[in-house]
Amino acid sequence: MSYAVFFDKDNVTYRLPTNPEQIEVSSTQAIEKFEILKLGQIAIPTHMELAEYSFECEFPHTPLHYVETSGGFKDADFYLRLFEQWRKEKVPVRFIASNGIGDDINTLVLIEELTITEKAGEEGDKYISFKLLEYKEYGKKSMVVVQSNKVTIKKESATPKVNPKSNGVHVVQPGDTLWAIAKKYYGNGVQYTKIFNANRDKIKNPNLIYPGQKLVIPT
Repeated sequence: MSYAVFFDKDNVTYRLPTNPEQIEVSSTQAIEKFEILKLGQIAIPTHMELAEYSFECEFPHTPLHYVETSGGFKDADFYLRLFEQWRKEKVPVRFIASNGIGDDINTLVLIEELTITEKAGEEGDKYISFKLLEYKEYGKKSMVVVQSNKVTIKKESATPKVNPKSNGVHVVQPGDTLWAIAKKYYGNGVQYTKIFNANRDKIKNPNLIYPGQKLVIPT
C-alpha cells in the first residue's frame, strides 16, 4: 500500500504502525471587518492562519497482521513516550502523509493535542487522536544601529549550505524512507527525487523501499 504517515525528527523517520482512516486538514483565512459610511460592513482578507491537521490512529501493543511496520515494530508505549518527549522539548517535528497519487502533506508541526483511548477487550492497544498545528520557522533579521554618526551592521551568521555526505551507496535500513535518506545526505528531504531518479531501476514507487536495497546517492 502506498499510503503512509510519518513523523521525522533529527533525521530519524518514524512510520505510524497503522494508517488513519482519514486526515482532516483545516485552513482558515483571517478576515478583518470594517464599517464604512454609506457602504456598511466590508471584509478585508489579511493573511492565512496556520493550518491544522487532525486524525486518529491505532497503535497496537503486538505486531498484528495489518501493521505497516512489521519489519521494525514498536509497541504503543514506545510511541507515547516519544510523542510526550517531543512535546516536553517544545520543538516542532516534520509531519509527512503520502497517498502515492497527489501532493504529499509535508510540513513542520507542533503536536497541539493528544487524546489517548484504550478500549475494553483491546487492552494494551491505544487509539491516539492527534491535533497538529502547522509550524513556520522564523529567524532574526539584520539590523542597523546608528550611534554618533557611525553605522554598525550586525548580521546573523549565514547557515552554511549542506553538501551531500556521501557520493556512494546507501543500504536501506528498516524504517528508512526516501525523504529521510535525502535529509541525511542533502540536509533537505525535498531532494528525495534525486535519489528516486537515480534508482528507477530498483524503485518503482518512491513510497516503497525495502531493507537491504542498495541505493545510489548522486552528488
